[in-house]
Amino acid sequence: MKMRSLSIRNFRGIRECDWHTSADLVALVGPGDSTKTTLIDALGAVLSPTYTLRFTDADFFGGNTDEPILITAVITALPDSLIQENQFGKDQSGICPDGSLLHDPVAGTDPCLVVRLTVEKDLEPVWEVIRPGVEETRTISGNQRQRLGFFRIDDQADNHLRWTRTSALSGLTEQRQGAAVILDAHRQARDAVFDAQPEALTVAASLAQTNAREVGSAPFTKLQPGLEPSSASSTHALMLHDGQIPLTQFGLGTRRLTSFGIQSAAAIGGSIIAIDEVEHGLEPHRLSHLLNTLRLKAEATSVQVIITTHSPMAVESLGVKDLAVVRSVEGITTVLPVPFKLENAQGVFRSAPSALLARKIVVGEGATEVGLLRGLFRAWDAARLNQGQASSVSLGVAVVDGKGGTSAPDRAHLFKSLGYPSMVLMDGDDPQAEPNVATAEASGVCFARWQEGRALEDELAYGLDADGLRELVAQAATHMSEEAVRSAVAAKLSVNKLEGIDPDLWTEACGKTPDEVRNAVGLAAKGKSSWFKTVDGGEALAAILITHWESIKAKTLGTTLERVSRFVYGDTLND
Repeated sequence: MKMRSLSIRNFRGIRECDWHTSADLVALVGPGDSTKTTLIDALGAVLSPTYTLRFTDADFFGGNTDEPILITAVITALPDSLIQENQFGKDQSGICPDGSLLHDPVAGTDPCLVVRLTVEKDLEPVWEVIRPGVEETRTISGNQRQRLGFFRIDDQADNHLRWTRTSALSGLTEQRQGAAVILDAHRQARDAVFDAQPEALTVAASLAQTNAREVGSAPFTKLQPGLEPSSASSTHALMLHDGQIPLTQFGLGTRRLTSFGIQSAAAIGGSIIAIDEVEHGLEPHRLSHLLNTLRLKAEATSVQVIITTHSPMAVESLGVKDLAVVRSVEGITTVLPVPFKLENAQGVFRSAPSALLARKIVVGEGATEVGLLRGLFRAWDAARLNQGQASSVSLGVAVVDGKGGTSAPDRAHLFKSLGYPSMVLMDGDDPQAEPNVATAEASGVCFARWQEGRALEDELAYGLDADGLRELVAQAATHMSEEAVRSAVAAKLSVNKLEGIDPDLWTEACGKTPDEVRNAVGLAAKGKSSWFKTVDGGEALAAILITHWESIKAKTLGTTLERVSRFVYGDTLND
């Protein structure tokens, strides 16, 4: 089976969603609270094999029960047992390659079954098979829905390591031997306890019998230790051991993977398998292996796998074709697969996987800008938290390395095309980047740039006051050496030698104007010596800027960074 589309109306945090897919493996990624889990819950509800599914007013969008919950799933590759003449053979529709539905499965379409779940304010769920263009519907029973093969691998890992009525392990046993073998095992276990009669237990039972008689309980003939007869349905009865060690003694990752294996094996052939937060409890190497196993299973069989993840490692391990970005805006949920036509998408995602889990993205032109942004965000966040305001972390803002002036706009354009509000902080001195900037701006990417012809280092040299410039040069000397800094500036001033590391003294000593010295500092900082071309260097610059904020806030240096601040903490800029 395969889910080809899922339509949701008024279910929990989703007011409206129309999701179409033809993928064998789908990894739902996106920021927190983007309704990824709700998508899986909705699919599980419409394909649920039970009539005892319970709904409350809280399951309605906004708690408004005046609008019914409507969840509609389109399922293809149906089992023969479900499309026979006396089942739903005459109730099939056709789904076109673009996801649209036709009344009949004509040539060029895939035969499908359209299943709809409706929940009105009486909270009673109704499952029906519907067809486009026909008002008449047909009820589909829980047993029939079970054949649609939805199987959610849940987080109740320990339950599936036991032979209980609801565990996948019992399902595996019954598929091969029937339910009687489990009951026989419990009966043999009861007999074994009766036969063993450990002395301490026997003595305790005897004392219980004596005292029970004394208080007039009942004329017991032989109280003895034994297993509870109803333990066949208990989660504390029969369970898997590794030798003498119960599997519940192993770590969470081991238990969860073992449970994954059991549940997957118990799934009906041609199933739709859903896993929420696939990374939970797994080390990176185990997560990568599991994802590869799931991919191979989906490609080699008629199984469709749908997962959600908040793990950058999962994003790195998967291919672009496996990813679908989920976003929710005012109740409208969109599920957008990453288009194949997006060039370099795989490299971008693997170099910045956490960005796919964010709400907003700020692309720094290079390592310096990345460090600068991180340092500024920490300072701004601290100030905002002291005022009871939201931080960049709670707002879901991610910083991405643009890897250069020409590629930074392209990376922002890629994220913007997937629905992420995006901004680029970059220099204004690279003419080759302008076509890329124009393309990205046309798509809605915001830009914070230094003056035309200037890089960050130029803007720092001209924008900082005397104290700030002195601190900038001193910081460069700690990264390199005083001699290296002096030599680099001297070369730009065309003088033989400079003394000390105070720009004011250089002005006096070599007969240059303050602007000439500032220009030389900017040129030296961005030259071959590259004073601050690291993330750490950028963070050091952020500390200087925060210290001297009052002196720069009215200059280009301050107004440009203020633009970044408004994008991060306020509305997306389009001006």
